[in-house]
Amino acid sequence: MKKIITLFAVAALLVLSSCEKEYLDTVPTDSVSGKLIFNNTESAMVALNGIYRALYLPNSTWFGTTGNVQQNFGIVSHNMVADLMGEDYVQAEQGNGWFYFDYRYDVRSRYASASWRCYGLWNFYYKIITNANYVLASRETIGGDPNKIKSVVGQALALRAYAYYYLTLFFQHTYKGNESAPGVPLYTEPTLIGAPRGTLKDVYDQITADLTEATTLLKAAKDAGVARAHKSQIDYNVAKAIQAKVFLTMENWSGAATAAAEARQGYALLSDAALYSGFNDIKLSSVLWGGEVIATEAISGGWGTFFCHVDPGSTPAVQTANGYGVTSRKCLDSWLYNQIPSSDKRLQWWNVAVASPSSSGPNKSHAQFKYKYKNISDYTGDYIYLRAEEMLLIEAEARVRLAQYPAARTLLLELGAVRDPNMATRLSNRTDAATYNSDTHGAFVTIMDEILFQRRIELWGEAGRLFDIKRLGLGFTRDYAGTNHSQLIKTISTAPKSKEFVLPIPQQEFDGNENMDIETDQNPL
Repeated sequence: MKKIITLFAVAALLVLSSCEKEYLDTVPTDSVSGKLIFNNTESAMVALNGIYRALYLPNSTWFGTTGNVQQNFGIVSHNMVADLMGEDYVQAEQGNGWFYFDYRYDVRSRYASASWRCYGLWNFYYKIITNANYVLASRETIGGDPNKIKSVVGQALALRAYAYYYLTLFFQHTYKGNESAPGVPLYTEPTLIGAPRGTLKDVYDQITADLTEATTLLKAAKDAGVARAHKSQIDYNVAKAIQAKVFLTMENWSGAATAAAEARQGYALLSDAALYSGFNDIKLSSVLWGGEVIATEAISGGWGTFFCHVDPGSTPAVQTANGYGVTSRKCLDSWLYNQIPSSDKRLQWWNVAVASPSSSGPNKSHAQFKYKYKNISDYTGDYIYLRAEEMLLIEAEARVRLAQYPAARTLLLELGAVRDPNMATRLSNRTDAATYNSDTHGAFVTIMDEILFQRRIELWGEAGRLFDIKRLGLGFTRDYAGTNHSQLIKTISTAPKSKEFVLPIPQQEFDGNENMDIETDQNPL
């Protein structure tokens, strides 16, 4: 199987410590009969830190692509793809074309190319799974403090679950109602034999089992005083946060509410100046999990990074950027902008009048300033994966689904205390109901409408709008009076459960996996 050979035999296991930044080369699987033994927790953590570092570095080896490093910089680039495939995120100019093909739904036909999105996503997450499986295959032989071993194993399980979860988000429709639909190949140990697709339920059964064990182990480690060394690593709170996201997708409302509430314990919502700091520092009070990017890891000139792609480098910036975001600005959908009340502090995340970088180009509006370089001199900025605010909104939605309306309102008032002083007034105009408007440009009537609106604003640019569109059974249009989507882009209109929301499996998988048949196993093209 070509994909498995690529991950296991050709490419050596990347085990780079994000703390020490030293490479530890290991042998390919075919040289050691598929077995890799970690002698102690320290060597196992070096392997895990290699995975963590790959989550934020632009790295064609991890993505498996022959090019396009510029738009493959870890999991934040994948969330950007899912945002661009929705209606709330505007790429004002095509620029060199990076991400614009995602924005205009022009990547699915390129599933046979190793330089494009389908293969990059597939290879990246399977490489996480491969590396996690190496660690888990040695769980009985790792030496050291038993509680540190629990932490190591718990992290590996959570990483594997996270990777399978993201594969399902991109390569199939949402879980609920599609349980018997084809999933993705499952691997729980190092192997050279390709697996069949199975069902989506099979994959989620593995995800939930991994997260159940991971949270149990990480809780035991936490109670024993074992703390993570860095916010780039997964601990109990992060594992619960991943579990909350999975449960939300599965419509396990009680599980989602409980996991989300537990995940944000000990984290304070962002407020005041922190709201305008650029979302570029994992030390921010609400950040549960993220990647710290240091100067030695930044690509010369800032290219191939998240902030290169999003920082527009003009007013109200305090520094001038030099990157793709200057000539291909990322903006908020104008309809959504107009729904944000003037009392909402988040309104300042977008500027309504930023001139085009081209004197002949149109004056695009609503350019984003939520995300800025932390240090423009060395082109760095940390990547934020999970925040407490997302957990609050997951819990709020779950409480509404459980008809626990007072609890949901209390949670929204907690958010409103640091976002919008008029939140109570807004909520007084929302009825207690779990229904929501199927028109994504429709009126907000229920408490659920309000929660989904808050998700669109608070998590803009970081949580992947398409994932909500799919799980909520929505369609959308970009063509409406006053749209700031371009003429080319605004004609794209997608219906609920559109095949456009599901990426094809890359051709290379079928070329090498004897248990996958392109005629019967490929997603609709």
